[in-house]
Amino acid sequence: MESTETCGVLAFPEEVDLSNGEAILDQAVGLLDSGAPALIIDLTGCTFCDSNGLNVITRSQMRATELGVPMWVVLPSRGIVRRVTDVAGLQRRVAIAPDVATAREALAAPRA
Repeated sequence: MESTETCGVLAFPEEVDLSNGEAILDQAVGLLDSGAPALIIDLTGCTFCDSNGLNVITRSQMRATELGVPMWVVLPSRGIVRRVTDVAGLQRRVAIAPDVATAREALAAPRA
């Protein structure tokens, strides 16, 4: 977990499941509630993500929306985590970036 003046970045661990999903959600909500101006959830190091991981992302997005805070999810271009998020339709609900640098650039861009 990293927090700067411009955003908080939460990197998912290698595996996200029932055993750690709630703790990860607590971290994401903690970043948002502490006043992070934006949130990036980074899944590039995650090799397994079940519905608990999707729940973390969805509930984080709901909290970010409540607070008026932009949120981006960084997904690998391929692999099981990407397939799970594609099947779940995550791209229809959250902004997706291929890497943290791209997400940061998008957050820094002026809003229309």
